[in-house]
Amino acid sequence: MKKTIALAAGLAGMALSPAFAQSSVTLYGLMDAGLVHIDNVGGASSNQVRSGSALTSRFGLRGSEDLGGGLSAIFNLESGIWADTGAIQGDFFQRQSWIGLRSASFGEVTAGRLLPSISDVLIGSTQAPYLGNPTATIDGAATAGASARFNNMLGTRVSNAIKYASPSFSGFKVHALTAFGEVAGSNSAGRVLSLGGSYVSDSIEAGLVYHETQCKDAGGCAPGKAKDKILGLGGSYKLNGARYGAVYTRQENALNVQGNDADVFTMYARVPLSPQWIVMGGLQFQNDKSVQNYDVRQVNLGANYVLSKRTWLYALYSHQTVKNGGKAGMYSATSDSDKQNQFSTGVVHTF
Repeated sequence: MKKTIALAAGLAGMALSPAFAQSSVTLYGLMDAGLVHIDNVGGASSNQVRSGSALTSRFGLRGSEDLGGGLSAIFNLESGIWADTGAIQGDFFQRQSWIGLRSASFGEVTAGRLLPSISDVLIGSTQAPYLGNPTATIDGAATAGASARFNNMLGTRVSNAIKYASPSFSGFKVHALTAFGEVAGSNSAGRVLSLGGSYVSDSIEAGLVYHETQCKDAGGCAPGKAKDKILGLGGSYKLNGARYGAVYTRQENALNVQGNDADVFTMYARVPLSPQWIVMGGLQFQNDKSVQNYDVRQVNLGANYVLSKRTWLYALYSHQTVKNGGKAGMYSATSDSDKQNQFSTGVVHTF
């Protein structure tokens, strides 16, 4: 039940055209806060009040203006917040900061700070966050013991980017993004490229995507560095309100470090037991192909109790094991051993 403010074209629009199209701006957000117990943080247990155990707390503004002929101007500004302290997460609009044009015939073009196509395809199309505990997923820095050395770009934003998403052709869409490294003297240094395709039907969602990040060195990759390359594949099946799916990513030279390779495979399910109760879970496997060989195994379990369309309670549990001497760790809380357990419970409210 978002609060929407209908705005007539302002003075700037009046100066540009005698015809005033209607535009709208929506204020929206989400708050998530609760209690967390971690059995091992540096050798001792820890109890915390945490923001974002289920979903990232945030607020934002999104808007559109009908330009006629099926064309619209669109924008989005979104900021992450820590509900437990009130602090802003990173830069003020670090989650979303973009403007663009949308056409039913030609698709959507946006520019600014954006989610790359790999995230749109594997999270947006396959609903990959439904693992039972999104903050503990093995998709990058969330795993402090091993995956802090990796980042397969699921949920990671890219600055200085231009993105295109095609219209749907019988359920199929094309996705593309490029981001400029803005390194003087080199057009390729730091450049990001993300290309993929997705398919959506009443019961099936699937996607295939390739993502690469060039080294930031103006003269090419320095010794020990190489182009970061990711191939991702995912899909899900919906049946009677439930969703079952899998996501696979294969990464080479993560964070542009040569030989810093890993494969991550995830299976997940989200099943409604009643209008109020939803259970969910996931199994995750990371095959660390670097010299450290810190393979990760993780189980995520969760349950939601729905109070209304905008509010629900949750309980989440994650268990992680890291092989070959690696230290377990989730959500930047590192254990002093190869195992860690986290339990969290809280409330989510959207507006």
